[in-house]
Amino acid sequence: MMSMKNQTIDLFSPDHDHGLRFHEEPDLNFAHQWSSVPVHIKEAVELSKSLPVVFHRNPMGTIEIIALFTAHGDHLIKNGQWSLKQQPNLLRMYPFTWMLKQRDIKLAYYPQAPHFQGAGQKLLTSKSKPTRKLREVINDLDRAQRLFSVTGQRMMELVRFDLLMPITVAQNITLPQETYLILKEPVAEDIRSQLSPEVAHLLDCHVKSLSLLPAINGAVITDTSTTANAAAPSKPEKVKAKPAKTKKAKAEDISGTVGIDHIIEQACIQFEVSRDDLQSRKRNNTLTQARNNLATEAKAASILKEMAVWLERSPATLNSWLK
Repeated sequence: MMSMKNQTIDLFSPDHDHGLRFHEEPDLNFAHQWSSVPVHIKEAVELSKSLPVVFHRNPMGTIEIIALFTAHGDHLIKNGQWSLKQQPNLLRMYPFTWMLKQRDIKLAYYPQAPHFQGAGQKLLTSKSKPTRKLREVINDLDRAQRLFSVTGQRMMELVRFDLLMPITVAQNITLPQETYLILKEPVAEDIRSQLSPEVAHLLDCHVKSLSLLPAINGAVITDTSTTANAAAPSKPEKVKAKPAKTKKAKAEDISGTVGIDHIIEQACIQFEVSRDDLQSRKRNNTLTQARNNLATEAKAASILKEMAVWLERSPATLNSWLK
């Protein structure tokens, strides 16, 4: 069974999918080899009590919150049933999801899902109107998408202060190792005071949840030169407080590398492109608009030269993109 992230997604079309038939699966066996699923900030806080909650940078370059499907090395789907009281939204709503097309949220689905194999009920009436089941799906997805949208905005705080580092996790002996992001170190008070209450609370829950990571043959391995004891963070050692930055230094941070990352992330979300696409030599209308946006925003933030370096272009080239 492929993991969720490796499955293709199709945009739902009343014309193309008029005859699509759907049935409820009796259990969750279709997900027994899934290693994780993205979650929004509210459910992440609740789920962190029972499973590890970490972070991940997706192909679009944005940070997601990830709920791992194992705790202490045991998969949370047993005999086809979810073993916790709360089930992640994206697991519960599978095989339906959404796609962003021309800044509009559109209904989408995973065509490989067993829910579409064999007999089932139609999702559209003879007049191409949504059935009751499809209306329920659309309403659920709409609520979830709004929560994920808010989460995406909050995750920019983690990027702004460069709070995360990569680790490799082997969740159990049957699942492959995956690379995720976790908190580098206890958050300094001067930074914590600038975080939203939601993100500060999420980070506390995230750190506590790391104790649920498995300890299988050195399962947790940091990708940095410093080994982090992420599997047992209950009582972090006291670290020497970093000197508070001056207002001038903070302004330089925000308008420098951090500012670039924020502008790039916004462009990736707005124009549905990846960071690799922006840096590439590919050309199309969407990429042209995205690059024009990068140049405009960078000039407004007085970081046009830095943006040119990141894009591997000359400042003159970026000036030519300005609209």
